[in-house]
Amino acid sequence: MASAFKNAGQANPTTDDATADVYTAPSNGTAVLHAVYISNTNASQEADIDVKVTIDGGTTYRSLLSGIKVPQNNTFILDKPVNLEANDKIRVVSSITNTDTFISVLENT
Repeated sequence: MASAFKNAGQANPTTDDATADVYTAPSNGTAVLHAVYISNTNASQEADIDVKVTIDGGTTYRSLLSGIKVPQNNTFILDKPVNLEANDKIRVVSSITNTDTFISVLENT
């Protein structure tokens, strides 16, 4: 089994749909999210963040974090590992614009 470190990131949308999917585990392996950084770069508004993951290869989402408040000009860090199976996804939705997500991933294929 080969392992490779990867990075993923995006500007977070405010709509809970496929545009909010930040990362998808490889179809021929698994992935471990080592850290998830969610930054609120908005200078005047607090962000409410929802983080969801799929548990069945990309179809059914379950809440990992719900309503996390990230103050303006601050970053929330989830530094506990999250395991993803083949095709599982992580989705991040924000209540405001100007939030970004960066994920550090170990892929196993």
